[in-house]
Amino acid sequence: MNVDQLKLRIVGLAAGVGGLLLQSGCARPAIDSAPAAPVCQTSVRVSIVAHNGMPRNIVPRGAEWNFGSGSLWTFNGWQYAAYWDDARQVSVARRQLPAGRWEVFSLPDYQRTESGDRGRGGAISRGFGDGHEKVAMGISADGFIHLSFDHHLSTLRYRVTRLPVASNPAAHKWAAGLFGPVRDNLGGPRLDCVTYPSFTADGSDLVLYLRMGGGSGAANSHLFTYSGGRWIINTEAGSQFIDQKWSGGDGTVNAYPQGLAIHNGRWHITWGWRDTPDERTSHDLCYAFSDDAGKTWHNNDGEVIGVRGKKFITADSPGVAVWKIPPGSGYRNGGSMIVDPTGRLHVLAYGGRTGGIQFMRDPETREWSRQDGAPFGAWVAGEGNSLYAVTDAALYRTAADRLGEWTQLAALDPAWFEDGKLVVDRNGMAYNGTIFAIGQAGKTVRVVEAGRKAPTP
Repeated sequence: MNVDQLKLRIVGLAAGVGGLLLQSGCARPAIDSAPAAPVCQTSVRVSIVAHNGMPRNIVPRGAEWNFGSGSLWTFNGWQYAAYWDDARQVSVARRQLPAGRWEVFSLPDYQRTESGDRGRGGAISRGFGDGHEKVAMGISADGFIHLSFDHHLSTLRYRVTRLPVASNPAAHKWAAGLFGPVRDNLGGPRLDCVTYPSFTADGSDLVLYLRMGGGSGAANSHLFTYSGGRWIINTEAGSQFIDQKWSGGDGTVNAYPQGLAIHNGRWHITWGWRDTPDERTSHDLCYAFSDDAGKTWHNNDGEVIGVRGKKFITADSPGVAVWKIPPGSGYRNGGSMIVDPTGRLHVLAYGGRTGGIQFMRDPETREWSRQDGAPFGAWVAGEGNSLYAVTDAALYRTAADRLGEWTQLAALDPAWFEDGKLVVDRNGMAYNGTIFAIGQAGKTVRVVEAGRKAPTP
């Protein structure tokens, strides 16, 4: 089997305790000091998906080609992965959890080329670009697997399985013929100038975020909705909810979301603005929510600031910035956002020299709080009062109801993730309490699994 039982019997590092301990179970360290957090062991296992990941050196720019949003997704007891392979094709993999064998195929009818024009974005949308063009995946509740890939100011590249394969995986032989052709639309007109596709599940529906209409510093944000087996919101005009125009700077800006999260029917989105292609012009943490499936958008205080397809959120919208962050402070695009079981919203943002910035929104008071110096990684919401952050070097736990208390549960090998962007499975914890992250080193694609054995903070 290509499952390496590394069982690193790892490494609990208590907050405020200087030593690493190898032990079974959890215990409090016997030291003469104030009570410390429990020291815990978390088992780690590495599962090899395949040895066909697109290497960084396939072109001189050497970008990280893998992985995009949702590129590791658990559904109905099976786990799926999607990425670029070493033949410049999209590979899709699956296995039955908890430890089934990975099955992998590549889609041979679309290959990235060094000279092809992939859209109307000019020179930047031709050839290999710079790593923006990652593969994104989503699985809708009806069992269809959706892929979107190869975008940087480019024409939409979208394909979906012909049948609801994920509803009954064992009934379908895993083969390229399961997917339909590459499309430039979602059942409506052709969609152009696309970047950053990201799928999010909403009960029986699926949501696709796209940045459109321009590049960094001058672009709009769009949300498309799949429901009842088709994309019911499928046009550029009807999907827009954030606009680039504003009264400051050079007159345009674009939103870089930390994430879209849906909890108990409420859609939450956070983002930062960027004024130009220079990341140093990034500023402000912004927030909006919707209680009608993305149609009407409210600011933090509940005031309506946008209606999808009609009235757009802008940098001039009242109350849209919940934490003022000046340009040049080290804050930039990227990060992670989740909502915990109680409705608290949590953001991990990049803060420059200080590492990560952790923000939290209280759902009752609507107040935001901030803590600098947090681990910068990807959030996973646990049960009860536990939150987890995965970085390329460690797995951490913190409490959902307060800031600033982090416990390292496991040391991870950064080499597992050195040739790709670390992406977590947003659905794995709900399946069996396991945290999953996908990474790449050389051409080896692997999934790192961390079992949850730690007590609730």
